[in-house]
Amino acid sequence: MAKPHLNNDVFMSELTLMFHNSRKEGQVSVTVKRYDGRTRPYPKPRKLKNGKMSKVEPLPEPEEYSCLLRAKTRDKKISTVVSAADALKFQLQFAQFLRSNMDGLKREKKARKKTKKATQ
Repeated sequence: MAKPHLNNDVFMSELTLMFHNSRKEGQVSVTVKRYDGRTRPYPKPRKLKNGKMSKVEPLPEPEEYSCLLRAKTRDKKISTVVSAADALKFQLQFAQFLRSNMDGLKREKKARKKTKKATQ
């Protein structure tokens, strides 16, 4: 059975805990995608007993799309749906949250290229 989506404020607090717990070891994967509210897959045409293909009526298109945010660590998964009305407020809050939690990243060492001296 699928877990229900969390409230946006609860999602942010759970995400804070996930980042805090994985600071020394581990990783947090965050995905964002467009969400139209479907809980079932698109219907597929089926082959009938008489050999013909059944007609499939497409699902109605939603009036307004939302954002689905998922966060995952090794042992925990959380998700939330952000409506279009709350999108700007949540985006600003999420961006500020990411800036504050990205301080533990390691810098990559750049390889220096040796230049050949011109011979005269």
